Amino acid sequence: KCETKQLFIINPDPRSLWKVVEPPTDAPYPKSHLDAAGLVRGDIRIAAASRRGRSHEHAGSFRDDDFYINHCQETGWSVMLVADGAGSAVNSREGSRIAVKTAGDYLLNQLSGVKGVHLKQHITAWEGSDQQATINAMLHHFKQAATLAVNSIQNEAICAEQPVKSYSTTLLATVALRTDNELFAAAFWLGDGAIGAHSPSGKVRILGNPDSGEYAGQTRFLDQSIIADPSFSGRISVGKWNDVSHLILMTDGVSDPLFETDNGLRSDEKWTRLVDELNPVLTDASIAPERLGDWLNFFSTGNHDDRTIAVLW
Repeated sequence: KCETKQLFIINPDPRSLWKVVEPPTDAPYPKSHLDAAGLVRGDIRIAAASRRGRSHEHAGSFRDDDFYINHCQETGWSVMLVADGAGSAVNSREGSRIAVKTAGDYLLNQLSGVKGVHLKQHITAWEGSDQQATINAMLHHFKQAATLAVNSIQNEAICAEQPVKSYSTTLLATVALRTDNELFAAAFWLGDGAIGAHSPSGKVRILGNPDSGEYAGQTRFLDQSIIADPSFSGRISVGKWNDVSHLILMTDGVSDPLFETDNGLRSDEKWTRLVDELNPVLTDASIAPERLGDWLNFFSTGNHDDRTIAVLW
């Protein structure tokens, strides 16, 4: 009688190993696990969503990401920001919220009324002097927005008697204006993540460079040293195009699994693949924010951070 013994090892589905744990009810700065918002103003459609990552679900901690979207009907300017609170900073979820709200409100205010109309005239004309005036204005506005955000975070840290660094956050911001068939956009980029302007032909313009350090996960965060840095202007990009259909901002929870490397971030093919995935989600603008929140739940091995994305199309 002959017997053969074999060892079978059954590995569980990795998705089944993740727990979903609620944060302590007495934890400071509570934040919803999923947030989504959208707006439709004429031919302008914006949708944004932010979702707690599986690593935060498993650890029972709050979402550290945040976003801001708004639009001025009077002048036609749109404002979008995303922020990623540092995972190692205990109060970073509040830092990201303060940063996007403070900077976003300031930018919207500056682009409303007479100031917004005057800047729109420069962009419509777009001669050499108009371009320089626009660049100067954007440098001023983004620097002021960053300064106000830093000051607001510092004020909160003082009131809460917490270290300022415990509120560390990245900040990516854009202001955009559609004029006839053209899109103007200016971007401020601090930290990791991505900002891209994509055209139907498949071409992408990357509006800045991600900050990366010597090891994975290392980046730069918003503080006074960033504002005082002589290279601050290098964080700002300005462009006007007649072939852009989507302006997209995202935190690294989205960009890391989609693009993987800095070279991947500049791949037209990878951006086109992303837009092809998003188009069915964005078909109905009235429910696009909720569907975007669902889309953010995609599974990618080794990528379980918070995910936030904002799209103008």
